[in-house]
Amino acid sequence: MLKKQRKLIIIIAAAAVVLLVLYFAVLSPMLQVDAEEAEIPNLLPGEVLGTNNRILMMEHIEKADMQSIEVHNEHGSYTMVRGDDDQFYLEGNEGAPYSLTALSSLVVSSGYTLSMTRVMEDCEDMSVYGLADSDNPAWYKLTKVDGNYHIVYIGDMIPTGAGYYCRYGDRKAVYVLEGSLAATLLADVKDLITPILSVPVSSTQYFTTKDFYIVKNGEVFVWITYLDDDEQKEQAQTGYGVYKMLAPTDYTPSSTNYDAVLQKFAMFTGERVVEMGNTSDVMDEETLLKYGIDMQNPAYMVHYTYSGVESEIYFSELQEGDFYYAYSLTFNLIAVVPRETANFLEWDIIKFVDRPVFQRNINDVSKIEVITKDVHEVFHLDGEGQTIKITPESTGKVFDADQLQNFRQFYKVLLSIEMEDYTENRSTDDLFLTLIVTTDAGVVTEYRFYPYSTRRSFYTINGEGEFYCKRDWIEKVESDCLKAARGEAVNADGKY
Repeated sequence: MLKKQRKLIIIIAAAAVVLLVLYFAVLSPMLQVDAEEAEIPNLLPGEVLGTNNRILMMEHIEKADMQSIEVHNEHGSYTMVRGDDDQFYLEGNEGAPYSLTALSSLVVSSGYTLSMTRVMEDCEDMSVYGLADSDNPAWYKLTKVDGNYHIVYIGDMIPTGAGYYCRYGDRKAVYVLEGSLAATLLADVKDLITPILSVPVSSTQYFTTKDFYIVKNGEVFVWITYLDDDEQKEQAQTGYGVYKMLAPTDYTPSSTNYDAVLQKFAMFTGERVVEMGNTSDVMDEETLLKYGIDMQNPAYMVHYTYSGVESEIYFSELQEGDFYYAYSLTFNLIAVVPRETANFLEWDIIKFVDRPVFQRNINDVSKIEVITKDVHEVFHLDGEGQTIKITPESTGKVFDADQLQNFRQFYKVLLSIEMEDYTENRSTDDLFLTLIVTTDAGVVTEYRFYPYSTRRSFYTINGEGEFYCKRDWIEKVESDCLKAARGEAVNADGKY
């Protein structure tokens, strides 16, 4: 029992010694620091007392009181200036799309100079801190709307890397400001610029984008446009989507994939800006070629018109690291664009094409001509809806109600022809069927089908083609065309 008590006394005594050491080694210095921090420092002329008795190098200036921020650092110089509309602009490049977040950070860094500490009040040798004139330190001039201004110099980084030595104007004092200056007053002006590459489109009206085309290696790869209500009527293209493909030919655009591309342009931006020029100019050729961008023969170029404003973006080839360099003609800047952001540049044409080969509202069609070795029939269509009249040239007689229903089934067969995949054979030696469709607007589209195996048929639209459809469906068009002309029953869902 005595041994246990003695052991307990030793443990308690040892713990007391540890606590005593802890107090003098840790707690006491902390309490002394707190007491020191509680002391109000002596302020030099122009200094202002800030939070926790830290010293502001100068008065706190908010954005509303700022006229301009002129910055000089190792990357160059620039000035953000208040315009007549009370908005800030990059002087000399007023159209530059700067980041509002970056501007806010710049405003705080320049206008709220709360120091971590004041190293000394009267420094004889500023070169020790990289603040002598001979050190060519970074500096900025903050001018207020009332005309008064402040100049602050930024010298070396402190040994811990947590801040920078600074001085105010001609004052002899040396202060330490926080390391966040690296991302604002010490940063390149390009870091303030949003790497936006084109005029943003509305997230709800993006589909009204007109003349969207992609150029690859100097040639138009795909060209799709939007048809408004009047244009749909003018071109007799109603009821089957608002998009029309102009190149490589009159394929039916894939609304799903094309929509996904257009939505990217609600705000098409890169990761960072690498070069920037005045928005009223065009980047010089030498700079563009430095990034692999040739405007005369671009690897890729994207063009579109939205709300009457054109946008053009020129791309380099894919770079190591899975990114492109992209040049915005609108904003005259070059930015880094991740591969995933511009993944549509690498799409094959098939991604832009919908599966139906023929899509046209029957009310917009005036004539359908089907030609094979054994068939040559022309159907004339007049009117629309329930009052539509169909007249085959072979008989010259208007279809009655039953015959009209058969023809509608035949028309459904035409709408059911679908693209399957890329063709393996583009031979046009064995033409099997020609389909010529004329719209009410007089637009003529010619479809030709060339079977090259027991199951596949290469087809062209106005002479252009690279896909195949099922051969048996083309044979069904021939047979159902004959049935419709003769007034025989047509089953669009049947095989023959």
